Amino acid sequence: MESKEKAEFIKKVLLDHKAEEVEIYPVADLTPFSEYYVIATAPNERALGAYAEALEEELEKNGEEVRAKEGTPSTGWTIVDSGEVMVHLFLEGTRGEMCLEQLIAYRPA
Repeated sequence: MESKEKAEFIKKVLLDHKAEEVEIYPVADLTPFSEYYVIATAPNERALGAYAEALEEELEKNGEEVRAKEGTPSTGWTIVDSGEVMVHLFLEGTRGEMCLEQLIAYRPA
């Protein structure tokens, strides 16, 4: 899959599993490691873990590699690294505390 297509696929998987506030952000100009970030919110720890597992399963089922999965539901933040698309799954409070969207939106002059 092309990176944009993969990001859209990931968004669909997360929405199908009832993830909230699923957004795709282009970040190729900010980091050499990813072309897109997909950021989503889980309502509780159980859902956070389920989203990460479902995402890993669906990516692998479609021939896509999951390079790493970091974090646990109890930390409020899990990252699924699928190469050019990095997925950040947060609990609502953690997403607000981390302000990742603000960092992505910041473009120094």
